[in-house]
Amino acid sequence: MTETEKETQAPATSSATQASPDESVPQDVLESPAQPQASRLPTAALVTAIVALLSGVGALTAGYFIWHEVARQADWQKEVIAQIDSRNQAMDQRLAQMKDRIEALLADSLQRDREFQQSLAKLAREQEALSSAFSRLRARLGRRLEGWILAEAQYLLEIANQRLRLFHDVATARAALREADRRITEADDPGLIPVREEIARELAALDAVSLPDFAGLGTRLSALAEQVDRLPIAGASPGPASQTTGKIGANQTAPEEIPGWRALLTRVWEAFRELVSIQRTDAPVAPLLPPKERFFLRANLALELEAARLALLREQAALYRSSLDQARDWLTRYFDPEDAGVRAMLEAIDELQRVEVSPRLPDISGSLRLLRDHLRQLEGGAGEPGGTGSRS
Repeated sequence: MTETEKETQAPATSSATQASPDESVPQDVLESPAQPQASRLPTAALVTAIVALLSGVGALTAGYFIWHEVARQADWQKEVIAQIDSRNQAMDQRLAQMKDRIEALLADSLQRDREFQQSLAKLAREQEALSSAFSRLRARLGRRLEGWILAEAQYLLEIANQRLRLFHDVATARAALREADRRITEADDPGLIPVREEIARELAALDAVSLPDFAGLGTRLSALAEQVDRLPIAGASPGPASQTTGKIGANQTAPEEIPGWRALLTRVWEAFRELVSIQRTDAPVAPLLPPKERFFLRANLALELEAARLALLREQAALYRSSLDQARDWLTRYFDPEDAGVRAMLEAIDELQRVEVSPRLPDISGSLRLLRDHLRQLEGGAGEPGGTGSRS
């Protein structure tokens, strides 16, 4: 029984109890107040039931949505966990591959390190063997360190003299003299001061030598040889012929206009006049060269200029001057002297002939003689330094 029914029954009971002492009250009066309360009972119960039903439906709906959200969150968490696991697996694979590569590289590096250490040990053994052989050689020859240094200085002085005498190589001779002076300085022998003084004088003499610009002169000769094909040859083309012969005069009548035998005689006379031409010039006529000879003339002139260039590079003064003289003679004899190119080439050849191809070179053998004398004194007159050295 609900609380509403209990409340409805309680007033009825009390009213009945109260009415019992007074039985004289009419029955219709006593039942009249209970009728409205009985009519309100179904309405309140219905409202309560509807509210309870709606509350239950709301609770069920809220529970369903909560359950659905929880399930969705669980599925999302499972998916995220699966992705994380997949990435972890891929990362583990990459780490394993990197580990394998690092291990392979480390093994290769260790192998190379072992090979390098073996090579170093081999080189150390070879160096030790060479040092031992060198020590034995020095002990066998019985020379002091000063003897070796002076032998090197003597060799450098000989190289300087040979390069200067045979090849006119001033730069190499200067470098050899300076290196010999440095080696003599390392010997620290006061008896070698005259040798160093002589080397200083020889270096000053070499510095005073003025060598021509061989590269520039050779380039200039090559450029002149390339211009030979553009130079005109004297008498290569005849002058203009006289205009007074071989033509019909202005007052003459064309053969076609003369009738009969006179026309025939006129044609014969004109043909005869065409066989003879008269050329008048005020200058002497040079003999014409055939094309083949003109070609060989230009080729020979270019070859003479190239020969002069080679003689210049080899410092052969006689061949250099003879080649330029021959080229100048051919230019004057066979080419047009009035042409600007011919005149410019003649001026260039004259300028090249004044160049001193092989300048006078100084004598640098004094230091070598002094050093040889000093070595003879050290060896006690035993001869050249190639023999038995002084005992240490």
